[in-house]
Amino acid sequence: METRDNFPRPEPEHPDNDVTRRDFLVRAGLFGGALTLFSRTPSVVRDVVRQSAHAMGNAPAALAAPAGDLSPLFSGLRWRLLGPFRGGRTDAVTGVPGRPNEFYSGSVNGGLWKTIDAGRVWEPVFDANPVASIGAVAVAPSAPDTVYVGSGECTLRDSTGFGNGLYKSTDAGKTWAHIGLDGTQHIGKVAVHPTDPNLVFAAAIGNFYGPNADRGVYRSTDGGRSWKKVLFKNENVGAVEVVIDPTNPRVIYAGLWNTRRPPWFVYAPTNGPGGGLYKSTDGGDSWTELTNGLPKEGIGKSGIAVCPSNPQRLYALIDDLVPDPSIPVDTSQAAVAARRFGVGVPGLGGFFRSDDAGATWTRVSNDSALWGRGWYFEHLAVDPKNADVVYVSNVSVSRSMDGGHTWVPLRGSPGGDDYHQPWVSPDDPNTMIVASDQGTVITRNAKTEDPRAVTWSSWLNQPTAQIYHVSVDYRFPYWVTGAQQDSGAVAVRSRGKFGEISMRDWEPIGAGGESGYTAGDPLHPGIVFGGTGQRYDLALNAPVAGTTAPDVPKGETARADWTQPLVVSRADPRALYYGNQYLFRSTDCAQTWTRLSPDLTRPQPGVPAGMDAAAAADTGTNGQRGVIYTIAPSPILVPMVWIGTDDGTIQVTLDNGAHWQNVTPPALTAWSRVTMIDASHFDFSTAYASVDRHQLQDFEPYIYRTRDLGKTWQRITKGLPAGVYVHTVKEDPMRRGLLFAGTERGAFVSFDDGDSWLPLQLNLPVTSVRDFEVYQNDLIVGTHGRGFWVIDDITPLRQADASQLASDVVLFKPTDAIYYNQGGDNGTPLQKDEPQADNPPNGAAIDYFLKAAPSGSVTLEILDGSGQVVHTFSSGAPVEAAGGASPARRRPGLPNTTALWRPAPEPFATSPGMHRIVWVPVKDMPRGGPGGGGGGFGRRRIPLLGAFTARLTVNGKTYTQPFTVKPDPRGLPGVEDEDDGNDDF
Repeated sequence: METRDNFPRPEPEHPDNDVTRRDFLVRAGLFGGALTLFSRTPSVVRDVVRQSAHAMGNAPAALAAPAGDLSPLFSGLRWRLLGPFRGGRTDAVTGVPGRPNEFYSGSVNGGLWKTIDAGRVWEPVFDANPVASIGAVAVAPSAPDTVYVGSGECTLRDSTGFGNGLYKSTDAGKTWAHIGLDGTQHIGKVAVHPTDPNLVFAAAIGNFYGPNADRGVYRSTDGGRSWKKVLFKNENVGAVEVVIDPTNPRVIYAGLWNTRRPPWFVYAPTNGPGGGLYKSTDGGDSWTELTNGLPKEGIGKSGIAVCPSNPQRLYALIDDLVPDPSIPVDTSQAAVAARRFGVGVPGLGGFFRSDDAGATWTRVSNDSALWGRGWYFEHLAVDPKNADVVYVSNVSVSRSMDGGHTWVPLRGSPGGDDYHQPWVSPDDPNTMIVASDQGTVITRNAKTEDPRAVTWSSWLNQPTAQIYHVSVDYRFPYWVTGAQQDSGAVAVRSRGKFGEISMRDWEPIGAGGESGYTAGDPLHPGIVFGGTGQRYDLALNAPVAGTTAPDVPKGETARADWTQPLVVSRADPRALYYGNQYLFRSTDCAQTWTRLSPDLTRPQPGVPAGMDAAAAADTGTNGQRGVIYTIAPSPILVPMVWIGTDDGTIQVTLDNGAHWQNVTPPALTAWSRVTMIDASHFDFSTAYASVDRHQLQDFEPYIYRTRDLGKTWQRITKGLPAGVYVHTVKEDPMRRGLLFAGTERGAFVSFDDGDSWLPLQLNLPVTSVRDFEVYQNDLIVGTHGRGFWVIDDITPLRQADASQLASDVVLFKPTDAIYYNQGGDNGTPLQKDEPQADNPPNGAAIDYFLKAAPSGSVTLEILDGSGQVVHTFSSGAPVEAAGGASPARRRPGLPNTTALWRPAPEPFATSPGMHRIVWVPVKDMPRGGPGGGGGGFGRRRIPLLGAFTARLTVNGKTYTQPFTVKPDPRGLPGVEDEDDGNDDF
């Protein structure tokens, strides 16, 4: 049988961490339970198990479950943002009347952001709240510090995050209060009375997958302390739009929408019966449906705008896919394909206009560029001073200056940007903000006649990317890669080339598209697989010739979900796996593929109970069938692979697909989406599976563990929050029993193999946590709303133990460090208002835990191999950035750098809990001494390499741990220039 040493592989960067054949045999795990399970399987499978069990000998000891809360032992760890600074999807924006530079932007899973300089710099203002999916935002026109936020994305994709009602701030976003409507899940619009900031309406779309009584239009007259449902049709019809006439706030317009998604993959949600436009003339107490001139049936999502300069003039965008008999149907192959995505649909939808306050309507345009894919768009805005100027957001932003008769694209790029809500300032008709799939942009010259002359702020300063899965590219230092929704796949350096991570340190890549997997090639750093196996050279950003996509049997069609798995085996890095309804493997860099399985999905998954008729009839592109959604090759047995499907099955093979065993847990009913399987690095019979059932209206967390090859499964969710589903579970490859889980709203860790979970949120913003990658000593996360983050060096997680909680002091053993050859800007540095994130510290991370505050001073000394102290940290002095550096001299008078460049040194922490200090292993050279001068701006530094000891002294007791500092494997110059930020030249 194959093992990890039967094939060529590159020399590991850290040989001590590599798994040898002896390690493989020791760590492979228990086999006894497997024999029982596979007694009902073909003999060849039993032979594989028996041969492996014989080769591996005695099993390792059972896991010991830690007692107590280990959080204090890792409380000092921090997530570090990697970016990219390429905005993700936003669907809710607004400006602030009377404040021309102040705007808000609501990200679909990145929270609410604010700018006070018209988009030059954006700051998050919603991160303290327990939800990050934003569907609507509105500022009270008469009280600009009062802001209402409706949670729950209104661009209703299959990856949409749900909300928990409304929030309110009365101090311009500094603090927030939750103000109810918890069960609405998705809020499409919020409207505030023009003179009363406490009178507010909310349009609640409701539950995306089932009937929901918390739908409709709600009104509050006391600023959200209480709510009354004022427009409700039934539990299937929600509200997506609500608009107040600014000249007569007793007049309110609303749009109702009946929409659902089935649990199988479809691109667009359905439009059920009951949608339409409504009007109230008594402040929302009673409503009348508007019908004259509007479609008689099939109305889906709608947007409404009232012209402040002429409130008799209304505009509406209406999604209606009922065929229009007056329009010939284009049956060409291209047209049919386009209609699948709502482009060129010959339906009854369109851009409508009323000149009598909604009594009658005229369809002014049926161009699908204005209304197509209406479930995703249908927002518009009108000039506050000229009723003929109107803006529509769709794949591009279109502008009409003659009441909707003629249009020009105002903003739009090749490939399609996809724009959502526009807002035009009531004070300045040239000022407009627009939400888009790529972030939020602002213009000050929206009415410039030539669209080419209209200028916009940047969307490349918003780290709100929606990432699906994470991989690494194995160049040094490593890169993080993943598919970014709406923008395409991306690669980001884990350590910026010029001293920080900025625009210069991430790049778009071809592999993976906007939703697929990326998979770094461990045998060829700089090569990444993506999509269905396309191989890309990142140095060229070009595909490598000769790769192919897997083929299904003749006469069949490959099924696919939005995200299909593509993974490289950790046991055999030559093996690349891809799944649709079948599992495929390539061992020649995707030049050829071998099909390893029959169709592994349920043959008849059926329609869930409670599904409405429209969604139940939507067969989608897969014919209501499922796909393989996750693939987990065993890290220790080459021919062993686990798979999970989106229709609720788990299967495993031990012989490269010759035989398969369906090991689905009995609790997994049809359409229980198996979001992730991770095969154990220590025991081939152990695996972990996360399951998402929210599309079945079950939002509870589900993680399952098997220790007997799937014969039995245990649900392991103690400590995970109720009502929040799980996207991923991963095992640390170095410490047995250390697991990581990502839910729709956060990150979690388990030290006891999943028996209990603790939050690992730390400073990570609340967002949808989709995937983890553990690479070397780092834990990387891909979030669906806030991009990539990483915990540099998870030593405390790998060493934490319940017995340490009883110790007064714990000095963790530092991981061996590398002193990187770190470049800088070589001149004026990147300015602080440019989008950027921190590099990891360049040195040895030393972690310690104090049970209680010490009675006296605390010191941490670094000793070299001869026992000489080369640097001392002390609680009585600020932490120095470089080893042995004395405080720099400063010339008298006014500094010539701002405080941004002169941060106060942080004190050496001695409060109870876990702390990290980073020693930069360098020796300072005296100024003016040998090697000084030259073209640098700072002091000259010589690296210190070799064996060292950390010596921590607390309350008179001493604790020591050894560690090593290694040179940069790329080669290290003898000295390095560093700007010290001081004004002494």
